[in-house]
Amino acid sequence: MTSEVAFDVLEQILIGLDVKDIIRCKSVCKSWQSFISSPRFIKAHMKKQDRGDRRICSVNSTCKNDESFSGNNMFIVGSCNGLVCVSPRDVKLEVTNPCTRETRELQTPPCRPRSLKTRCGVECMGFGYDASTYDYKVIAGFRNSKRKLFYLLTLKSNIWKVIGEVKYMTLTNRSGILCGGALHWIMLGKKKKKVIISLDLSTEEFEEIPLPTEAHRFYSPRLCVIEGCLCLYIDSFASSSKKWVMKNNKWELYYYNDKSEYDFVYCLQRWHRRVVDSRKTTRYFYTNALAMVVPRSRDHISDSIYVKSLVSPYPHKVCFLLAYIIIYLIN
Repeated sequence: MTSEVAFDVLEQILIGLDVKDIIRCKSVCKSWQSFISSPRFIKAHMKKQDRGDRRICSVNSTCKNDESFSGNNMFIVGSCNGLVCVSPRDVKLEVTNPCTRETRELQTPPCRPRSLKTRCGVECMGFGYDASTYDYKVIAGFRNSKRKLFYLLTLKSNIWKVIGEVKYMTLTNRSGILCGGALHWIMLGKKKKKVIISLDLSTEEFEEIPLPTEAHRFYSPRLCVIEGCLCLYIDSFASSSKKWVMKNNKWELYYYNDKSEYDFVYCLQRWHRRVVDSRKTTRYFYTNALAMVVPRSRDHISDSIYVKSLVSPYPHKVCFLLAYIIIYLIN
């Protein structure tokens, strides 16, 4: 009973600390390390984090996300709960937590020409969390004649599977915008009509969402997340360009206030470290040490929302830690 009270007090103290400070606390003793690594504490700490419009971009921030996707630069597929899905080059995929510097390589998407060395055959991608299975999912859409074939990979399985196909062509937002447990892309449908295609990560079903009527006359509408809502905006340099937000399943015009003129943006960097062993392997890790406050404009408004956390890209670790904690409490 005394130990339970002590851990409750410890949780209230640690929960308000920054992730880097909490990581240092892991070295105090084994019981602290187990407690800090427990799913309960990780979840409680994440809930306390600032959920404002803090975003993350690649260090090559001169490229818009779609331009980086089309080339062979580092491309951020998406971010959720502190995990960032990255394609560092070609069609390679990794999931990293920049705060803990844990990085995990994923299986390469299976549906691609053998000669494909860049992402030119990939129409769209996405990354998000499925609350019904407590798992993270990666999405990859490939051109297949006039249709788009969608593959899905979960972090728990690290195996790709086909989930469906749609008769649309990706227009903008190659990286799906995560909002409300679903990924969103703007695509061209029948008669070249612009629509939003939404993929629910729990049901793995697609849904078509119409654009605001006025938005159809603009050439390049784009998606982002503002204040927790799906937002459609016109791709222009002006931060005051017209924007709509989805509230209660309806589009509403979005109006700026003094607090919404700027975004806090982290820059993701990839580093390498030579490991001294028989293979002389090189391991890569990511950091988000660089941060900047920028005007809310086209340059970063469509970047993924980011929150610092202790979440691991290895879900199976949670199971081992949970078993260890149960054994520890029993003894």
